[in-house]
Amino acid sequence: MYFLNGDRTYIKPEKACGDLQEQLQSCLQQLTKINSGKRIIKLNFFVDTKSHKEYDKLLINLRLQLKDMFGNDLLLSFISQPPLSCKIIVEAYYYDPELWDCQMIHEYGNHSALFRNGTTEILLGTVHANSNSNCRINAEKAFDELLEVLEIAQFPVNTIVRQWNYIEDILGYDEEEQRYQAFNDVRSDAYGEAFDQEGYPAATGIGMNHGGVLVEFVAVKSKETVTRAIDNPEQVSAHHYSNEVLVGTACQSKTTPKFERARYFRYRNRKMIFISGTASIIGEHTVGIGDATKQTEITIDNMERLYADQVLKTLPDALSRPQFGHARVYVKNRKDYAAIRKVVKGTFGNLQVVYIVADICRPDLLVEIEGKVILE
Repeated sequence: MYFLNGDRTYIKPEKACGDLQEQLQSCLQQLTKINSGKRIIKLNFFVDTKSHKEYDKLLINLRLQLKDMFGNDLLLSFISQPPLSCKIIVEAYYYDPELWDCQMIHEYGNHSALFRNGTTEILLGTVHANSNSNCRINAEKAFDELLEVLEIAQFPVNTIVRQWNYIEDILGYDEEEQRYQAFNDVRSDAYGEAFDQEGYPAATGIGMNHGGVLVEFVAVKSKETVTRAIDNPEQVSAHHYSNEVLVGTACQSKTTPKFERARYFRYRNRKMIFISGTASIIGEHTVGIGDATKQTEITIDNMERLYADQVLKTLPDALSRPQFGHARVYVKNRKDYAAIRKVVKGTFGNLQVVYIVADICRPDLLVEIEGKVILE
């Protein structure tokens, strides 16, 4: 966690040929050997699960193992998205306990972590709803619990600066209602008018194979921070999409996806840009249909516009050269992996990148990329 004077690392199994359980144990053993001088606060497991039953069983067993290893002072996201090169990848987040006090909040089976440094408070959390097969019901439960966690921690809704939304079978339907559209409707209702003045969080909305609805968030409450929404002039803001690109019949009530293309965040001398999940969209329409290489190129162009010189000049702080910090690349079809990876590596070189198989929020999108940009 860069803004918590920490970082992240990706852990892969030492042997990619074993079964899922063997690969999981390999990753857990590596976690016990990490000594970064900082403290692990959050683990994301990207896992290739084959059924709802396997997902639930693995999650229960993993929670027990992590409790033995770390106690209850850990945030966990168990995300049913297969990595490209193995069956499981662990994303470990660190913070500096010498600079930040951390208090865990345990409510409704979900955990969040409240960090304090002077008058600055940062809340990290995960809410997970997987009790129903209906996306709208799961989304309502997840956002109800998100709002309750924020209320307990005394954070207004509009303090959220970054959000990740994982949605099972994102392009599927519950009767006549598309699941991603149902999620967007619930999110719009939960947000209300809270973000009207300062813009929405940076966010990713992405599919997963099992697990209902899982929402991760970062919220910030401080007089020492600056945050600002960033737009891409080549794209229509997602929250301004027309009905033409929203799924559903003309008679249905359809709300737009409530997120910004990126968000600038500064805490003291630490400055960064959260890059939302970005795809091959110009205006509000998909470009490069059927061509994974072209879509990756346009996606990266869209990302680079979010930290171009003309954008940086509008920000309130003196900024130096931007450095892309990491990327997650979501690949719709395994067959496109080599083409997508070639473009990403050709642009970013040896940047820390993880490639995940995941369905994307439009049927004609083949790749989505998210990341962060460090400004020092």
